[in-house]
Amino acid sequence: MRTARGMFLNDTGKRFLQRAEAIENQYRFAVEEMAAERRQEKAILRIVAGVAYQSGLAARLVSQLHSEFPHTMIELRADLLTPTRPELMRGEIDLILGALVGAPPEGIVTHPLLSANVVVFAGLLSPLYDRENLTLADTAPSPWVLLHRDDHTAGRLTRAYDDLRLQPPRIGLTAHTIEACLDIVANSTALTAAADPVRPLARERGLRQLPLAAPLWTFDSGLWIRQSSLGYPIIQRSIEILEELCSRLRDKNWS
Repeated sequence: MRTARGMFLNDTGKRFLQRAEAIENQYRFAVEEMAAERRQEKAILRIVAGVAYQSGLAARLVSQLHSEFPHTMIELRADLLTPTRPELMRGEIDLILGALVGAPPEGIVTHPLLSANVVVFAGLLSPLYDRENLTLADTAPSPWVLLHRDDHTAGRLTRAYDDLRLQPPRIGLTAHTIEACLDIVANSTALTAAADPVRPLARERGLRQLPLAAPLWTFDSGLWIRQSSLGYPIIQRSIEILEELCSRLRDKNWS
């Protein structure tokens, strides 16, 4: 439909577009599945790692893969699930390591690896740094820095404040990497909320996990993969390596 402001799709047009995209995806999946069945090696493997995997897990994965598949170019990128899932559908990335939130779309499968807690970190400049017996209400005067586009954590924090009848949290800063978030916390009074596997990165910067009674929220985390790519040896090996790496982390947390 054309208007003075340009063209837009009505409901019928949107349905046709969705149907066309579904057909295109099915064709792409079929081509990939046939290539995988012939055991063709992937020239490039593109991996997106969420926060829980950025403190060493993703780096160890790609290092091991590179040693076993030296002819495959491996690209590792830090990002979140929500903005990258469409790229997985389109074949622009091959693996997402991130939160298992929501049902996977048709053609995508998930593989659980970890259960992660979102906890709160403070730096030396924060008045809460040395406090004991803290509650979430005690964080209300503090500013927050969160990952850019991390709507899940921002939403959980906002709902938690609302449940306590507090004003919305002052999320005045966002950063594109967890390292940048932690650096900001180390040099300001701001707090951040992040998955607990990043504790080693936080300790390197002198940050402290605040002793709240419960995590901000807990979520299952793992792999998002196109089902059509499962026949590739490098994909199967990725799953095996991650299972081994994450089992060590689970054992360490439970011991």
